[in-house]
Amino acid sequence: MVSLPWLSEWLEKPTSRVNPARSPQDGMFDDENHYASVGRSALRLIRLALLTAGHESVERILDLACGHGRVLRMLQAAFPDAELTACDVDRHGVDFCAATFGATPVYSTPELRAVRFDGTYDLIWAGSVLTHLPRSRWLEFSECALRALERGGVLVFTTHGRRAAMRARAGDCYLLDPGVIEGLLDEFESTGFASRDYPAQKGYGVSFASPDWVIRELLGLDALRLVGFAEGAWDEHQDVIAVQRV
Repeated sequence: MVSLPWLSEWLEKPTSRVNPARSPQDGMFDDENHYASVGRSALRLIRLALLTAGHESVERILDLACGHGRVLRMLQAAFPDAELTACDVDRHGVDFCAATFGATPVYSTPELRAVRFDGTYDLIWAGSVLTHLPRSRWLEFSECALRALERGGVLVFTTHGRRAAMRARAGDCYLLDPGVIEGLLDEFESTGFASRDYPAQKGYGVSFASPDWVIRELLGLDALRLVGFAEGAWDEHQDVIAVQRV
């Protein structure tokens, strides 16, 4: 068996020091080790996507749903010469990323079609965006991402797939009532897609999409070619899909 430890190290190791600054308002922070491992997991998958797409240099990066920089800090360290943009509906998170990582701030809105960017990007990371949106809003996401992605650029996004469904069946209700999550899972297993809103949050909640359902949706977008699909690859939880604009 051939061992390639250097490849694994290269995929996960930033080229410069990771900024350790944390915001006390970062809702994604649980413990230091897990927080860092989620960021490294994203970086590994992003680098794999770029490698597969043959995209050798990165000049402009958009973190779509940046939060407080869990992944953006890794991107800053891995691509120190790239121009960063931080976008989220959480204005405090955007402001923190701008002040801490030197990112250009873009405040998102619930209506993704209304979001405007200054130019296009050769790399877009959208971690855990579609995991919260109903089917009717996936088109909004696609339009937003395509508008921001330059020709030849790579978009890496995540979804809840079969691994997440197994987790839900094992008792993780994803902040939904047990009866609601059970109905969601039944529909997902029957049709390949299902979503439910969080209480009092119309159009925002939890969605599950099977690999074949996601690929069928992508095949309808002539401007994109599929670069890679990895089930449960981000933090051993969410599916990761990479596409390139042609």
